[in-house]
Amino acid sequence: MRYQALVVRPLNLKDACVQSFGRHETFHLRYGWLKQAYDRALEDDGVFSREDAPVKLGVGKNMVRSMKFWALAAKILENKVIGRRDARVAPTVLGREIFSDRGGLDPDLEKPQTVWLAHWLLLAPPCRLPAWWAIMNEFQDEASPAADLAKAATSAVCSVDGWKPSKQSVKRDVEVFLHTYLSRKGREPTEDYLDCPLRTLGLLRQQDKDVRFAFGRKPGLSPLVVAYACLDFVGRAGIPGRTISINKLALEKGGPGRAFKISEADTADMLSEAAEACSAVSVRYANGTPIMTFKGEPQNAAYQVLCEAYGKAPSKHLVVEVAA
Repeated sequence: MRYQALVVRPLNLKDACVQSFGRHETFHLRYGWLKQAYDRALEDDGVFSREDAPVKLGVGKNMVRSMKFWALAAKILENKVIGRRDARVAPTVLGREIFSDRGGLDPDLEKPQTVWLAHWLLLAPPCRLPAWWAIMNEFQDEASPAADLAKAATSAVCSVDGWKPSKQSVKRDVEVFLHTYLSRKGREPTEDYLDCPLRTLGLLRQQDKDVRFAFGRKPGLSPLVVAYACLDFVGRAGIPGRTISINKLALEKGGPGRAFKISEADTADMLSEAAEACSAVSVRYANGTPIMTFKGEPQNAAYQVLCEAYGKAPSKHLVVEVAA
């Protein structure tokens, strides 16, 4: 595996994200979209720009654009940079590892840990959801009204030098964020509501008129997926060396701790559990401070951990390019 590292320490909104607002067309990620986008792009790299794309994909025209956006945002597809106006896409190596019908880790998105993996990949650099990244990383963790969350996200992204997003687009991004992660209590479930994999994570809760994150270990969040995210974070951020403090992994903006809403103690415990299952990562203590260590390059260690999470033998030659 290989990354085009950002070499940014610590990460901030501008360095972790690309300018991208409202590209989801107000549709949240649906079950089946990532697999469908992968399969169709594998058959035809220009499928999303075809006039008959709604027929081929079985969705409306706006949903075609949304499906493409989510597949790009989750790093399952990548743009083919052939010409300035080229609209072709291709599966990423990671996309093939997960969704291939020939030995993919979880082609039908049936395992809870794959949904957590998708959540991490949506936020990992380069993130195509700056408002989401801001919500997850820039704000305090106390409960707040949804309207205040939208104002704070708008303020964060509009303060980035050179960025001039539409406030309405940012507001829609926040609305989709809430619709994606927030469980609706006291309302009748609908097919549209239930068809959102990220809502099963239980990351966001509502208290009266306020929303707040759920902290601590959560069902389906595998220690090996946490270890993968930690190593992936090291590789994408360009952090040098073979060690990193678990405090940094848990508390730094853009890190797994903030993405999964787990504490330093939880992160250390889960990494220790991951180390028992995979020799690519270990935890040691220096003067009472927990430190994650790993073998070789972080990208290769991340791949080994990911394969171990799904009980699969890793390929010998795998290259992952992280492009915007």
